[in-house]
This record gives sequence, C-alpha cells and structure tokens, in this order.
Amino acid sequence: MVYITNANFKKIICTTNIANLNLQGEVYKIPIRFISRYETNQLLAIKELLQDPERFFNEIYVPYKNKDTFTYVYEGKSPAYHASPTCDRLRSDFHNFQIPDFIKEQGQSKVEEYRIWFKSVEGLLEKPEAFSMRFSLKWNIVMKPEEIKKQNSGLVQIDNYSITELENLIDTTIKDAGRFYNASEKNRIILYKFSENSYLGNSNKPIQNNDTKFTDYEIKDLLGYYHSKFKKPLFDYLFEYYKLKLNPDIEMNGNFLDKIGFTPCCSCQDEIITKLLENYIG
Repeated sequence: MVYITNANFKKIICTTNIANLNLQGEVYKIPIRFISRYETNQLLAIKELLQDPERFFNEIYVPYKNKDTFTYVYEGKSPAYHASPTCDRLRSDFHNFQIPDFIKEQGQSKVEEYRIWFKSVEGLLEKPEAFSMRFSLKWNIVMKPEEIKKQNSGLVQIDNYSITELENLIDTTIKDAGRFYNASEKNRIILYKFSENSYLGNSNKPIQNNDTKFTDYEIKDLLGYYHSKFKKPLFDYLFEYYKLKLNPDIEMNGNFLDKIGFTPCCSCQDEIITKLLENYIG
C-alpha cells in the first residue's frame, strides 16, 4: 500500500465527472438541506474513493490529466505517491515561484524560456543583490521573484479529533447555518433561492434569475460569507470525518495510482533501498 496527500486525493475527485455521477447513499447521518446535488455527488465520491478505491477507479474515475497552467516555475509534473506515511516529501510544504505577468503575457514559449533561465540561477536567491542584477540584465526590469509557500495539504486537517468530536462540529455547523438562514428576511429570501449555489459569492459569474428584491452585489456578499462561514468548514469536517472512519492515512494500492498518472516518490524509493542495504549488511 502507498500514501498520497490530501491535495492529490482531491485532484482525483476534481477530475472525475461529478455532475454525471449517480451515486447512492447518505453524506451524513442527518440530512443536509443546503448542499446541491453536485456537492452531494462530490461528498459521496470522496466516501467511495476512501472506502473502496478499486471500485472507484474501475467504475467511476475519469483519467487524471496533468495540466500546466503556466503559473509557476515548477509545474506540470506528475503527482507522486509515497511508500511510507512518514516520508518527508509527503509532509513537506508547497514551495514555488510565480511566473511574472510580463512573461506570461508573451506566451507559453516565453514562460518555458523563463523557467529554464530561473532554474539555472536559482542558487543565487540566497544572494538577493546578485540575483536581482542577473534578473535585470536578462529581462530588462527590476523586480523580485514572487515566492509562494503554502502549508502542506497533508497537515491541514482537524488534528486529534475523535469521530464523536467531529460529529459535534458537523452538527453545530449545520445548526448554525440554520440559525443564520432564519436570522433575517434578507437571509431567508437569498438563501432559499441560492444556498445550494453559494460558490457564486466568490465567482465572477453573474447571478441568473434574480427575482429577489436584492442586488447582485448584496446576494454575492451574503453568499460569500455563507460559503466561507458554514459550507467550507462543513466540507472540511466531513472530509476528515470520512477519512477517520474509512481510511485515515489515505492508503491505496499503488497499481491503481500508476495507471492514472501518479509516479513513485523518489525520496521514498531511496529510503527503501537504504533500509534494504542496511538490513543486508547487518
């Protein structure tokens, strides 16, 4: 068995044709009335992948397509799986560098040129003045590369909670969402019509079929708050709840992951070989 990060687990779900799934079951022990059918399918797919990866990959999964968005210096690599849950790379933070806008505006070939150049001088980042000089000589502009650091997705979890404690968090979030719904006439009108589509609060898409007495701005403002305050935490809690009940370490068969484009972690392989050699010598 092998292990993957939360982020790569969610990529598997995201590349599945969620809208056309016809999964059966309950997302939780009590009904959650403010989630859409699409969101219900997402949660049921998560449960299925955790509980029965073989069935998920054989009957549900849409093949993983590794997409280069030309946003970062290091991008487009195949996701990795790990032989050990203690692998440093499984728990390392995301570290990358943003492609400058003036480079992206010149097209993909210029992005590739920038990536090659950046990697050739990356060692100078520890000497900011030297790096800045090389940057300005090459690109005729003075600027500092934008460094991106994000906490590892495998560690962003509800640590040390029991199933009972997670159930209490889920129950409380559902009740609080209900109280917010009934807190005012404005809340009731907007959420009655749009609560299942709360993602619109953080979207550039226009509000369709707005027959309420409120402006699109008012609707998006309330939906954005509702989504971040109730829906997102609820989904996070449910994800951890499913994991704790079904597959705490996101442990899977490496053969399935090989078939969908994952590659073995080189660090894990080195560690395994080292241990085998130590055992052999010992």
